[in-house]
Amino acid sequence: MTNFVPHTTLLSRAATALPENPLRALYPLAARDGMISLGGGHPSSDACDHVGLREALQAAAADPMAWRYGPTAGDPRLRRALADLSGDQPDRVIITSGAQQGIDLAVRTLCDPGDTVLVPEALYPATLSVLAACGVTAYPVSEDAGGLCLDALKQAIRDSKARALYLTPTFGNPTGSVLSTKRRGALLAICAGMGVSIIEDDPYRDLWFDAPPPSSLWEMAVDHGARVIALRSCSKSIAPGLRIGWMLAPQELAPHLTAMKQASDLQSSGTAQMVALAYLSSGRFEDWLIKVRACYLKRHNALLEGLIAAGFDAPSVTGGMFLWARLPEHIDPKRLFETAVAQGALYAPGAAFAASKSDSEIARYARFCFASNDLEPMKQATNRLAYAVRLSA
Repeated sequence: MTNFVPHTTLLSRAATALPENPLRALYPLAARDGMISLGGGHPSSDACDHVGLREALQAAAADPMAWRYGPTAGDPRLRRALADLSGDQPDRVIITSGAQQGIDLAVRTLCDPGDTVLVPEALYPATLSVLAACGVTAYPVSEDAGGLCLDALKQAIRDSKARALYLTPTFGNPTGSVLSTKRRGALLAICAGMGVSIIEDDPYRDLWFDAPPPSSLWEMAVDHGARVIALRSCSKSIAPGLRIGWMLAPQELAPHLTAMKQASDLQSSGTAQMVALAYLSSGRFEDWLIKVRACYLKRHNALLEGLIAAGFDAPSVTGGMFLWARLPEHIDPKRLFETAVAQGALYAPGAAFAASKSDSEIARYARFCFASNDLEPMKQATNRLAYAVRLSA
């Protein structure tokens, strides 16, 4: 008879491997009295169409499907409405509980534990948590002002034997960069030729200022023979509290992604889906987006002016929610952050976005969100930052 040997550890390897999300650590600081936070990634509360959403909620409450179980891939009417936004077929659409779930489902469907996923060297840190939870290794690829570097991508594929590439090619988080059409085509050709699937995280696509961004990788994929899973979200353009996102998936992958979602949560909230459907059906969405774009452009300009005046090297962006600014020279990043917090101005340190913890250069940067604050608090925050820079010199 074999002797029973009890487990000596409480937690799984996946649980112990999860990295801390450094952006979540900013929440207590943001809650301090008098703090003006430029560090979050939240849309402004006044960027939500409260009147239209209240009407949508009332309409959703009258729909029996808001209170019942539904298909794992999502309510067929909402899938059709979301497909119409991007000119796709409804059977390519899978509703998710935010784009974050889409990252998880894509990685679990494409990769085995021990596989490698290529990522930008600066990226949204929750993505690293997803990869760690899946037992997958993140392999950083260098970037320049135009986004992912193609020569570095080819070399990284050879060195890592990666199964997939994750990136936000449109108004990237944190950099705000946009891949050009030419670079998108070359990236798709490289990945197609070297057998790498692409996870295109695209939640900021609607938030352009003067002109729409280039065609998405999803839209261009067929012409280059590439395999792309695209992730979209209502969080940045309608309301984050809905927690409604969607995936656009190739026909050969859609059933597998749906099955993986069923194993995760059976379905996304029927109530939230019906609110999103009612809002999209109301005819208010496009007109509201025009107002949000104009609002964010004014805030972008105000933040950019304030950061430059404070001594930061802050390139402008053409949409999204973020500025990625280099700290003034000869300023210690840790000291500046602590001083800025003491002065009541919060931002997200660049090190929070490092795919590799050995990347010391990224600590010279910081992410600032221009979406969350109106012009007057924005000015107060940048004035406080300027004072913090002087104190830290």
